[in-house]
Amino acid sequence: MEAEIISQGEIIESLIKKYVLNYCVLMDIPLEVRRISIVAAGSSYNAGVFGKNFFENISSVETTVNYASEIVNSSFSSFDKNTLYILISQSGESVDTVCAMKKIQASGAKVLCITNNLDSTMYKEADYKFDINAGREQAIAATKTFSATVVMLWLLAVKIAQNKHLDVSEETKNIYLIKNNIELFLKNIDNLDLAAKYLSKKKAISISGIGIFYALSLEAALKIKETSYISTCAYPLGDFIHGHFAVLNKEKTFLTFLLSDSTENEINLVKKIQKTYKLKCIVISDEYEDYDSDILIKFQKGQSKIATIVNMIILVQLLALKIAVRLGKNVDNPKGLNKVVRGG
Repeated sequence: MEAEIISQGEIIESLIKKYVLNYCVLMDIPLEVRRISIVAAGSSYNAGVFGKNFFENISSVETTVNYASEIVNSSFSSFDKNTLYILISQSGESVDTVCAMKKIQASGAKVLCITNNLDSTMYKEADYKFDINAGREQAIAATKTFSATVVMLWLLAVKIAQNKHLDVSEETKNIYLIKNNIELFLKNIDNLDLAAKYLSKKKAISISGIGIFYALSLEAALKIKETSYISTCAYPLGDFIHGHFAVLNKEKTFLTFLLSDSTENEINLVKKIQKTYKLKCIVISDEYEDYDSDILIKFQKGQSKIATIVNMIILVQLLALKIAVRLGKNVDNPKGLNKVVRGG
C-alpha cells in the first residue's frame, strides 16, 4: 500500500502527458454534453463525488452521482439519451456496475467508462472508454487507482469546458509540474504521525468538509475503515449542524479541512462545532493557522488546483496507512474486504 501511494506522481504525470498537449485536453468524447450521471460503487463512487464537483464547477454541466446497485435494483428503465452516463470501476468487472451499464445501454443511452482494466467487460462494451493505466493494484484498498480516476474525471471536465469555449486557464495552470508538486509535498507534511497516533486510539472518528472536501471526507473515512476497522463517518460540513452533532456526544473526535482560501462560513462552522462540543479537533491545512485545533496537519499546496487535490488525497491515504500500522493491521490484506466482480 505504501509503495502504491508513493507511485502516484508518476502515474498521474503519465495521464497528463497522454491527454494534454499545449494545455489542451485531447479526448474522444461527445462534442456536446448537456447532463452527466456518474454511476459507481465504493471508492469509485467517492471519486464520482469529486467528478460531480469538477463537472459542475469547471464545465457548468449538471451532474448526479448514483450507486450502481441502486440503478440495478430500481424498476426505472428509461434513461435520458441526452445524458452522458459515466460508469467507474477499477476492475471493469464490478457486478453491480456492469449490470447498471447494460441496463443503461439497453435503453439507448450512451455510456462512458473509466477503468484500470483494458480486458474488462466494461472497457470492451462501453461507447466511450478511458483506461487510467495505473498498473495492477496489489493492495486491496484503492490508492493509486483512486487518484488516477479523480484526475481522469478532472481531465474530462476540462475537455468539456474547452469544447464549450470556457476559460480553464486557472485549472490547467502549472499542470505539467504535478509530479514535482507531489514529490515536494511528500517531503513537507507536519504532524501526520502525531495525528495517526491519536486517532489509532479512537473507536469512532467524524470527518467533515464542504464541496470538494466532502468528497475527500468520504474517501478518508472509507480508507480508515477499510484498513484500521475504526468506525469512521463522513458528513457535509454545512449539514453537520442539522443533527449530526449528536454523534459527538460520546466520541468527541473531529477531523476536517481548512485551507488558506477557505471561506469565513467554513471557518465559523468548524469553530461552532469546537465551541459546542469542546472536542478534540484535527485540522488539515496548507498554512500554520491553528484554527483553535488540537492537532494541525500542515501540508504544501500544489501549483495547480488539481495538484493540491491530489496532494490531499495522498495525505489522507498516508494517514490511514499510519493509523493501521500503529494498530498492527495488515493493510495489504484487510479482513473481510473482497472485490465483488464478475466471475469472482
